[in-house]
Amino acid sequence: MDALEANSTSLPAYSGFLFLIGSAVFYGSNYLPVKHYETGDGMFFQLILCIAIWNVGFVVNCIRNFPQFYPLPLLGGFLWATGNINTVPIIRTIGIGMGLLIWGSLSLITGWATARFGWFGLDANVPSNFTLNYIGIVLALISAIFYIFVKSETRTAQVDSVESTNSTQVLIESDENQLDFFDRLNPVKKRIIGISLAITSGILYGQCNTPVLYTTQINESKNYLDYMFSYYTGILLGSLGYFVLYSALKKNKPIVYPQIILPGLVSGWMWGVANVCYFLATNALNQAISFPISNCGPPIVANFWGIVLYKEIKGKRNLLILGAGFSVAITASVLIGLST
Repeated sequence: MDALEANSTSLPAYSGFLFLIGSAVFYGSNYLPVKHYETGDGMFFQLILCIAIWNVGFVVNCIRNFPQFYPLPLLGGFLWATGNINTVPIIRTIGIGMGLLIWGSLSLITGWATARFGWFGLDANVPSNFTLNYIGIVLALISAIFYIFVKSETRTAQVDSVESTNSTQVLIESDENQLDFFDRLNPVKKRIIGISLAITSGILYGQCNTPVLYTTQINESKNYLDYMFSYYTGILLGSLGYFVLYSALKKNKPIVYPQIILPGLVSGWMWGVANVCYFLATNALNQAISFPISNCGPPIVANFWGIVLYKEIKGKRNLLILGAGFSVAITASVLIGLST
């Protein structure tokens, strides 16, 4: 295979949708290994998670025969790590439902719009059918609203829970005895801080792929996998930097749970594979198609595990709401797919 063929992305469109299914399964399932382990404030867990993500990037780099390392995708990884760091304080201040709705919706809109309209120097991805594409985006946003009305049964207070979206590993601390900065805030300040952080994270999640897309656009290789190692290195360096700062603020007494190490690595490997599937799908389709669809699938998978494996979601009302949300999300994905 010559250099041109190695750098090509001549994947059939149907393979992109298959990769999106694989991405949804791994994104929606990567919380399973750590679901019943204590994670404290989440900082140590994120470091372990990002080490595993970097492992996947290194393997991809080897498979791609060590392509040139480009620095710009490092920024994308740093944006993702920064967005993910915010999730714990967001949940502590405004809750998982409102937080996920805000950052998920903004992520979807900004990620899709950047590719669709060609922001930040990108070439615009113009769909063949504008009507189907726009209706699909609106339905994808609507589908997220259904999930905040679903009530799930949680576990004991001693065990932290972990929720997963398409690009986020969210840790929900359940230690009610630990008072910190957020516990001392009045409700108004909590809401202002939480909404502000959720907006910030949504924008960061929506833009974290942009440096990879731009680097691909201006260089010879059009295969996004050739820039994955740089992107994943940015994720690791960003997370490591935040952990060092966190440890300094904690006076070298970070909250560390050794039992989360192996489950955290497995979770990170799964997330890394999910993101590889997403970029393979983007190779076959484009960001304006793959990104919004990738936001619809993982919540379906995650909630499916909640119903089947953990019996967290029960009752006719909850199941009807979930069914409606699933139906809207699947319809949105089909319409966006048909718009290509």
